[in-house]
Amino acid sequence: MTIMEKIEATGDESDSWFWHIDDNITLMIEAIFFDQDNTLVNTREVAGESYRAAINWVAAQKKIEAEKLWMEWRAVLDTLKKSIKPEERQFSYSLSKVVTDEDLVEDAVEIQKKVLGEVIKLNAGVEEFFEKKIEGVKYILFTEDFDDQIEIKLGKFELKEKFDLIVGSSMVGLMKPDIKFLQIAWDKFNLDPKNCLYIGDNFEKDCQIGKENGGKAIIFGRSDERADYRMDDFTELRGILKILG
Repeated sequence: MTIMEKIEATGDESDSWFWHIDDNITLMIEAIFFDQDNTLVNTREVAGESYRAAINWVAAQKKIEAEKLWMEWRAVLDTLKKSIKPEERQFSYSLSKVVTDEDLVEDAVEIQKKVLGEVIKLNAGVEEFFEKKIEGVKYILFTEDFDDQIEIKLGKFELKEKFDLIVGSSMVGLMKPDIKFLQIAWDKFNLDPKNCLYIGDNFEKDCQIGKENGGKAIIFGRSDERADYRMDDFTELRGILKILG
């Protein structure tokens, strides 16, 4: 059985050591790079609810059909999907293209943030993995979010302080994929890219640059044969680290 098959296998008692290892891990890994959205937190599952709440509120204030406003906003989003400018990927920017009242836009953004903070959840195993930091390994968060969104998504779980460095779009000024998201951490901690692990739900955006520089890639929550490993629960990560160690 290959390593990938072991990781994806479930219910095989002969491999139970993989899932239940002790915390005494000796590693060659210098740092772990964690994507945020749809990796650490379930953004994809709940973001729509928060945007709907904001759009519905605006529609009520303007006394217009909520579904029509929603579709107009979605059409704007479609034109911005490939933008590399972080500010153009913000809700305030896209909403302002269909709602001209700045006060309404500002209030709608606050509603979206409030609802998102209420419904966002950690993905499977994240809380358990971060309970005890692995000594000698840097934890790097690299995300397209600005600081306020990072606070909403991770602050409520007290996860921000678990990272040695948080690299967001406000620092880089670009969207993923861009080597700057990694280079900042490589340089700051004098890391060898080959001795780093890159985890995300999107290979191109989260893992490809790291792997091209010699590191190992873990794809989360989906299959991608370009990645070295796949996992669906962060409790599996210590097992992967044991293999790498």
